[in-house]
Amino acid sequence: MANVVAIIPAYNEEKALADVIGKTLEHVDEVIVVNDGSSDKTAEVAIEAGARVISHSVNLGKGEALKSGFKAVGDDSIIITIDGDGQHNPSEIPDLIRPIIEDGADLVNGSRYMNGPEENTPAYRRVGQKVLDIATNISAGINVTDSQSGFRAFSSNSRKVFRFKDTGFGIESEMLVDAAEAGLKIVEVPITVRYDLDGSTKDPITHGVGVLFNIAKDKVLRTFKK
Repeated sequence: MANVVAIIPAYNEEKALADVIGKTLEHVDEVIVVNDGSSDKTAEVAIEAGARVISHSVNLGKGEALKSGFKAVGDDSIIITIDGDGQHNPSEIPDLIRPIIEDGADLVNGSRYMNGPEENTPAYRRVGQKVLDIATNISAGINVTDSQSGFRAFSSNSRKVFRFKDTGFGIESEMLVDAAEAGLKIVEVPITVRYDLDGSTKDPITHGVGVLFNIAKDKVLRTFKK
């Protein structure tokens, strides 16, 4: 089986990070934590838990954290991205890898909504997510059910298509757009998520508005370049 590396972009995630790393290491060969300018003990916790740590001296954003992580992974590795706040379930990593190994998928998107509405998702989050899903699908010409998922798997051949232009949380949509424009095979698998954890470092309203603006701006710029 191919080497599997998990990338965890982390900003002030000391509370849940050790548990996430430990459970993730049960399913991958290596965990890389990109400490994105944290002011807490994120880096120390990650090292003690067995992860390789890449540190940014200041907070650059999730897009930059993923860019650093992807650069650090060997060319032949399958990449998993998973959040460090404990919302994702690392035991579902094999489900994300399977379509790459068995069906030749290039990007496997873990979806909270593939099988219908996720009952644990707060209503205000789901409304915002739906708007971003529609915008992303229109921009990319695809039909995914969870465009903002941070729990994904990438084939070793996919990494060369990603621009990493968006430095923030809009990177989730941008990567789907890049994969679609490159003709990569995108599939979804259902995942579960927890919202009862006090680990999120982003305001959902500010996050949603910012991502929507970046999707629209990117679509306009790509249209004019054609």
